[in-house]
Amino acid sequence: MDLFDSCLENEQIEPSKLEILDNNEDIFGSSVNLEESHIKEGYEDGYKDGLKLGKQEGYEVGLKHGFQNGEELGFYRGLVDVWTSVIRVEPGFFSARVQKSIHQIQELLDKYPLMDHEDESKDDILNELRLKFKATCASLGVKLEYKGYPKMSDAHDYGMLEMTYDDKDIMYVELVMLKIMLACCKLYISESRNTAALDSIERAAKIFHDTKIINKFKDETYNRVGYTLVSKLSPKLSSDVFPLKDAAFAMVSSALKAVDYNMHSGSHPRLGVVDHICFHPLASISLEQTANIARFLATDIGTKLEVPSFLYGAAHEKGRTLDSVRRELGYFKPNTQGNIWAGGPDSETLPLHPDEGPSQVDPSKGVVVIGSTRWVDNYNVPIFSTDLSAVRKISKLVSERGGGLPSVQAMALTHGEGVIEVACNLLEPSKVGGDQVQAEVERLAREAGMVAGKGYFTDFSQEQIINAFLESGDTSVDHYSTNL
Repeated sequence: MDLFDSCLENEQIEPSKLEILDNNEDIFGSSVNLEESHIKEGYEDGYKDGLKLGKQEGYEVGLKHGFQNGEELGFYRGLVDVWTSVIRVEPGFFSARVQKSIHQIQELLDKYPLMDHEDESKDDILNELRLKFKATCASLGVKLEYKGYPKMSDAHDYGMLEMTYDDKDIMYVELVMLKIMLACCKLYISESRNTAALDSIERAAKIFHDTKIINKFKDETYNRVGYTLVSKLSPKLSSDVFPLKDAAFAMVSSALKAVDYNMHSGSHPRLGVVDHICFHPLASISLEQTANIARFLATDIGTKLEVPSFLYGAAHEKGRTLDSVRRELGYFKPNTQGNIWAGGPDSETLPLHPDEGPSQVDPSKGVVVIGSTRWVDNYNVPIFSTDLSAVRKISKLVSERGGGLPSVQAMALTHGEGVIEVACNLLEPSKVGGDQVQAEVERLAREAGMVAGKGYFTDFSQEQIINAFLESGDTSVDHYSTNL
């Protein structure tokens, strides 16, 4: 045995030491297995508890959500039943438009899948119900709201009728009903490019806190701006006190100071610095009430501002129409080449005697036409052409006067390079609306070998205007538009 062998032999591990090593390996192995066992056991227990609690929480959330939807649907159903009862007792109490909306709400309620919670259409139906209900309330001139969590300050601040209840803090329902008298004034000014002038005109209206400018439609090509003002009317005020009239008068006065009619030009016809003012009843007031406001305003403008004022519609004793007044005053005839209206009148002598104000016209001011009618929509359809004569034929065929769509007035106006618009007044928009006008203009344009673009409204709908007023908190210009 050599030296190396003897060393290896001496280094051999004793059996007792091997047992110790084996025992150590068993200890570490069992520790690892124990940890894994505890993890698995803990996971299983946690999974069972989570599954149990998740089911319980899911059940509670589902119950709460279902209860909320049921309460909301019941809210709508109750009101529809009341409205339907009113229609049965007095069929003419609601307008045809409102009755149609009530019927549509009824159909949506019947369509809602109450017993099929997996039907994915239920959310879409409920959203459609909410929109239709809101529009119907706007048409009725009342503010009825379903709210899961009431804002108590709303009712106290505005003196609204409030009904609330709760079920173990799960649901609150607030019914807010506000009966209001609303009137609208649309005021058109022959200016859109002078920002300073428009700012001064808008500032003049802001001091009347009961009146709000809901929309401003500015068209620089036409060089014309239209304002939509809305105000509450109070039955307690005397017959000649109207915040809406006073705000409109302030804007007219400011416009006459800021704009010189002699310097104005644009591709839209006009008769004066303030070309046209019309009052519309919106909620809980009659056409005669808005006609009364129009008459008082015409008197103020005629006597205080010395501008010849012409009445039309319900404000005129014989109910003459807007287009008949305009026709007699030469409104539809451009006075320069290129279908442009520029400068003041050629003569100070008027072809028609005004209802208020002087019989002679100041060339720097022009005249104003003031009236009161039911709601009117303005809808313009662009045609991509330079052939004014051909587009005029289309506008005539679209209009009732030319044998076209009933209650539609139309004229052709150049609107920039290569575009001529068919500008329409929709006198009964609930019967003939923008979609019908659009389709008819497109058809006539195709037959003439031309292309019609997508039309646009120059103002919000009646319902949108009412909603904007109810939701507005100040007298600033809330909505600006150049193409609605």
